[in-house]
Amino acid sequence: MERVREVNVKSLEFHLYRGDFERWTDQTLEDRELAERIRSLKSLSPLGDSLRDQLLLIVSKRYQRLKGQSAAESM
Repeated sequence: MERVREVNVKSLEFHLYRGDFERWTDQTLEDRELAERIRSLKSLSPLGDSLRDQLLLIVSKRYQRLKGQSAAESM
């Protein structure tokens, strides 16, 4: 998530609208739910800091959900 905060928003826009983020999360991370959320974000057509903020929110929520599931499974 730190990289999303640091990278130029034009780079975020380029990779979002080319489908790189959803493809990477689906194929490399094998997280179809996160990929679908990113795909949905793309349909809203956010730009600039709005894109950055929404992407951070989506990723952080997914991270917290997975973290919670992992903690529950280890009990």
